Amino acid sequence: QDSVFLSESDNSLYFTYSGQSNTLEIRDLNYQVDKAFQVPWYERLAEFKMPCMWNRGQDAPVPMIQNLNLKVKSGQMLAIIGSSGYGKSSLLDVITCRENRGKIKTGQVLINGQPSTPQLVKKCIAHVRQHDQLLPNLTVWETLLFVAQLRLPRTSSDSQRKKRVEDVIAELRLRQCAHTRVGNEYLRGVSGGERRRVSIGVQLLWNPGILILDEPTSGLDSFTSHNLVKTLSRLAKGNRLVLISLHQPRSDIFKLFDLVLLMTSGTTIYSGTARDMVKYFTEIGYPCPRYSNPADF
Repeated sequence: QDSVFLSESDNSLYFTYSGQSNTLEIRDLNYQVDKAFQVPWYERLAEFKMPCMWNRGQDAPVPMIQNLNLKVKSGQMLAIIGSSGYGKSSLLDVITCRENRGKIKTGQVLINGQPSTPQLVKKCIAHVRQHDQLLPNLTVWETLLFVAQLRLPRTSSDSQRKKRVEDVIAELRLRQCAHTRVGNEYLRGVSGGERRRVSIGVQLLWNPGILILDEPTSGLDSFTSHNLVKTLSRLAKGNRLVLISLHQPRSDIFKLFDLVLLMTSGTTIYSGTARDMVKYFTEIGYPCPRYSNPADF
């Protein structure tokens, strides 16, 4: 089928991960951010202070992640749920070694039993940022082929690169818009959901074993969000490890996840399977009201 959105029963895999299974483990992680870095430069200018005085009195670090323990394996999709500013993006930055605004106080991040390093992250992990960064004048096909020419090994032939692009387009249900310009807020192009799929496809081209996405459903309608997360669930079933940070998923989206990490102010409220979360809160005296979204109550 050439439709972008297929039926719920379609679980076909065009593009599975054939490498070794991966494990991501976090042990007793405590991460803190310098308060000075949280204040934008333009707000500092508004204080009418000399640049040398900007960081005075703001030296105290702010804890962003406290005593976090987590373990995820290939074939599983984890949802990191929490309000804005509660440590979701900071956790993804720590995992991908982008902690340039803070530092790890204690604990460690292990990828397949090895401490996480920029070199190891580059080899194993694909990180899809919250905002799409694509060339608006290129079509979906041209965008993916351009990236394939840059990212795939030099030993790959043109036919192999094109085959990889075709597989990714089929896996992400982008055939219908393959020859449509990507576009942006100023140039008419594909829809927001399709553009987000293209961003995922850019990272999927080199066939990573671990896929991390920061707020992938942000700005999308409920139908598009559901189909996007269902696509990611299918990718996880293809022997990939998928981590997704979300603010407030709908109940139909919540049911697609295997594992859930619920955070507030950097503290873990719940870490376990999605199907057991409601039971856990019920047992400690916080039952979920009937017909309520488990991710809301």
